[in-house]
Amino acid sequence: MRLDSPIHQIPLASEDTRKLRVQDGHLFICGVGCCCGKTEKGFPFLALDEFKRQWKARGIRRRFHLTISGCLGPCTLANVVLVQFHGNSIWLHSINSVADVDLIYNYVEAMLDANQFLEPPPELASRHFQRYTVDTIDQSQFDICEDGVTPSPAVAGS
Repeated sequence: MRLDSPIHQIPLASEDTRKLRVQDGHLFICGVGCCCGKTEKGFPFLALDEFKRQWKARGIRRRFHLTISGCLGPCTLANVVLVQFHGNSIWLHSINSVADVDLIYNYVEAMLDANQFLEPPPELASRHFQRYTVDTIDQSQFDICEDGVTPSPAVAGS
């Protein structure tokens, strides 16, 4: 596995330049917001320290960035993470254990090894959800019509 990513020299508006490491991906953890990991509010545990520990221990820091952020939403799914890799976004919910952190980093390392975006493995695929109208996963089968009835896939496509 390649350990580093390229460095670009970026011109600034002030005519100065700055070096920027161009990374393969980024992991955003909803960890300091209103609900994710807030067990005192009745939400599931979130292994924030494990995310940090594994990011450092796996030696991927120069290719894959980690950000612990405020609310990423949607709060109804709690313990949300966003994996971005080579321009693709994967939203995952219910990341409630250290084992889930292992799965996410194993997935990230698989993409780093392959040097390309890969679909989430089966262990994470059931927690992949569509966050925006244009996204990497088609979940139109979950559309709710104005009358509150979810159309069947055959009806939705017609």
